[in-house]
Amino acid sequence: MAEANVEALRRGYEALNRGDLSVVLELIDRDIEWHEPSPSPDAGAHTGRDSFERDDRLIAVVHQSGRGRASRVQVDARLAHVWTVKDGRAIRWEAVAHVDDA
Repeated sequence: MAEANVEALRRGYEALNRGDLSVVLELIDRDIEWHEPSPSPDAGAHTGRDSFERDDRLIAVVHQSGRGRASRVQVDARLAHVWTVKDGRAIRWEAVAHVDDA
């Protein structure tokens, strides 16, 4: 049973990485309870599989790295870009910084 659970979770994350939300939703119970910490744009407690569907929000996880031309300051950051899209046009954008648990 434990191996089946691990395999289901693996399939879910693989589907999520492909952007295949239909597979992810098949693996989630209709009455799931889930929690998002700050600074997530969805921070708080949520209930139900339908709360996973965000038709107007797109999230891109990005890794920015480089060095400033003039300042020579090194930049290395992981961010989530949260786009709200309406009628095919972006109407809101928010960058959420990765918070290191260490």
